[in-house]
Amino acid sequence: MDGHNIRVVIADDHPVVRIGLELELKHASRIDVVGSACNSTELIELLGTRPCDVTVLDYTMPGGAHGDGLELIDHLRQRFAQIAIAVLTGADRPALIRGLLMQGITSIVSKTDAGIHVVPAIKAAAIGRSYYSPSIAAMPVMAGTYPLQDLSPRETEVLSLFASGASVNDIALRLQRSKQTVSSQKISAMAKLGIQSEAELFAYVAETGLFDPA
Repeated sequence: MDGHNIRVVIADDHPVVRIGLELELKHASRIDVVGSACNSTELIELLGTRPCDVTVLDYTMPGGAHGDGLELIDHLRQRFAQIAIAVLTGADRPALIRGLLMQGITSIVSKTDAGIHVVPAIKAAAIGRSYYSPSIAAMPVMAGTYPLQDLSPRETEVLSLFASGASVNDIALRLQRSKQTVSSQKISAMAKLGIQSEAELFAYVAETGLFDPA
């Protein structure tokens, strides 16, 4: 870090969380909090005026002009490529975590874990290393248990059609397979991806763009 402390900007829409993080970081060695924001509008304005090494970013932070979640991360990467990102999340869904990993986010802290994990996450992000709080690290997706490439071509085809809105009956007619076969392939594919419900599947599509029709 060129000899200086790690300059941190906190972005979270909950004042109590921001204050708690500031207190947690106040006594941390080699970390200086240089600002805080409650939405993406404030965050982008702040990063445009103050030197920053790492932004601690709440994944769900509605109300700003630049969105939140992966949309905001994409914006930050394009405009402030030199700034590392450590993500806080209160929604520890496998699809969400997978989407972050696919975006190259390697410092992720669950809000269900103790605040002490924020400091090592910041320090890891600052030097390009990985840090995951216990709840995140324990998720099956973190072990690489369910990689996309493990899907068979037929499973990929079925999951793609289902994610686009087709029912099992529709897919069976279209692919000329039995409903039982299609259902089994859908269940198998979801299991390989660590997706446990249809709602999570649709969230996975929305967050990662995978299986999204062109």
